[in-house]
Amino acid sequence: MKKRQDLLGRVGSRIGSAVDDAILGALSRRFSAGRPRVRAPKVEPLEHGDRRALLAEAIAFYRRPEILSGERFFLAPERPRVVTERRGALPQGGELVDLKWESAFVPAWERVREDYQSHAPNRDAYVRLLRQNRAAPTIVCLHGYRGGAFVLEERAFPTRWLYSLGLNVVLFQLPFHGHRGGPGAPVWPSVNVARANEGFAHAIYDLRALRRWLDEVSGRQPLAVCGMSLGGYTTALLATVEKLDLAVPMIPVASFPDLLWDHGAGRPERARAEREGITVEMLRQAMEVHTPLSRVPLVPPERVLVVSAEGDRIAPPEHAARLARHFGAEELRFVGGHVLQLGRRAAFSALARRLAKAGLIPERS
Repeated sequence: MKKRQDLLGRVGSRIGSAVDDAILGALSRRFSAGRPRVRAPKVEPLEHGDRRALLAEAIAFYRRPEILSGERFFLAPERPRVVTERRGALPQGGELVDLKWESAFVPAWERVREDYQSHAPNRDAYVRLLRQNRAAPTIVCLHGYRGGAFVLEERAFPTRWLYSLGLNVVLFQLPFHGHRGGPGAPVWPSVNVARANEGFAHAIYDLRALRRWLDEVSGRQPLAVCGMSLGGYTTALLATVEKLDLAVPMIPVASFPDLLWDHGAGRPERARAEREGITVEMLRQAMEVHTPLSRVPLVPPERVLVVSAEGDRIAPPEHAARLARHFGAEELRFVGGHVLQLGRRAAFSALARRLAKAGLIPERS
């Protein structure tokens, strides 16, 4: 029986890898569309096309001690002024509510501030909340790249099942995704390092603002965060900025410079970058400010679970392994790939066990 299960697992992971490969080309092209340049209409530009000089300038700013430490990068927000819209009733007297607020985030680097804020839909934060009719712990679910639409994320995450466990369930839209994206939205994240960096600062700012609101309206209840892919990376980053009761990065990225560089192998965009003297080490330095591997975890190892897919070709399981080592946490691998998550039931069962172990839900038989 075990041999048969192992065989099915290997076959399932190969199928998952094949599905990932089928979309990887388009994904890589999409990532590489955002070149590492700085657009700043009110600042005298550097020599046109000198991308290495622009990248060096970004490195100089984002490696300033007060920025790299997070002191002037991950600023603490005030409680936001949230507008709520009731969308319907849920079992056991709960309700489905949409939240919206104007984000007070301001990019750290003045040079790119106007450009970053030029996409108006990104200035507002959007959340869908499945709320219990009593004080309860909350789990925040963070979507992957090009995700965020609530109608899809309610299925990508088992939101009704999580709600049935006694949790408030939050679907949070990351910058430039969902309602914050739309026509004309720039690519995020990408090798445009200033936008990538400020976007992650923005995501953390709005997640912390959400926590302040939750604390005000329901008292300080336990908070868990679970994210997939891009959301997994953001979960790991948040766990170095906020003390969470549970952090579960699933099929996560550990280092965006490494991911972007590796996916660029053999492609014209990377060849051009190498000709211009751009290296992966420069990208690592430029994005170190938000790379979880470069930051000190604030969540203890027993409250972190890192989940990977055996056949993942988009965010290979080596990324999850690196995060697990950094946090001193357990890594769980399931069958399948990044998109075709054949073993996802086992992953969410493990999540439920961790929620119970952390005291957020009752122990399950």
